[in-house]
Amino acid sequence: MAGLTFGFAGSVNPLRDPVSDYAWHRGGRLLFAVAVLLLLAAAGALAAAAHLAALPRTPLASVLFVLWTAGLIVVLVFRSNVSATDPTVSGEIHRVGGAVLFTSLPLAARTLSTRLRTEPRWLPAASAVRRGATAGLVTAAAFGLTQLVGWLPLGLLERAALLGEFTIVATVATALRRAVR
Repeated sequence: MAGLTFGFAGSVNPLRDPVSDYAWHRGGRLLFAVAVLLLLAAAGALAAAAHLAALPRTPLASVLFVLWTAGLIVVLVFRSNVSATDPTVSGEIHRVGGAVLFTSLPLAARTLSTRLRTEPRWLPAASAVRRGATAGLVTAAAFGLTQLVGWLPLGLLERAALLGEFTIVATVATALRRAVR
């Protein structure tokens, strides 16, 4: 995402414009797709590592993680609106996918952290995952407010929410790595 932000600095305002606007500029669609595909690959790697590490989980956490990956796929497949004042079916589906991905991963991590607290082996990871979940929830809520309060910096808060998502992925990956050592 940082590469997209700096590479398209003259075309996309990172304070105001959503991340998916990169896809509307020459070369941006491919780079946006690669970024989302890398995040999907990270999701697959986390799922495999969770299985190998015998990560305790709940059905709710599993469903929320699946919803997160579904949200990623939706924002990849359906193009965003060119303009907020001229919505399209594809753009509205893209927005719903974004809402699902920004909501479901922090909730999944929060649910997972609660489950991990019941297992002595996973207790150190539980606190770290909960902190990541909290960061994700706070940044997702701030970004969600931009849908209701027009003067908030949508682009900046979406990038903060993405950073929250990356924090969760990194936190869970670190917890899994430490658990298998």
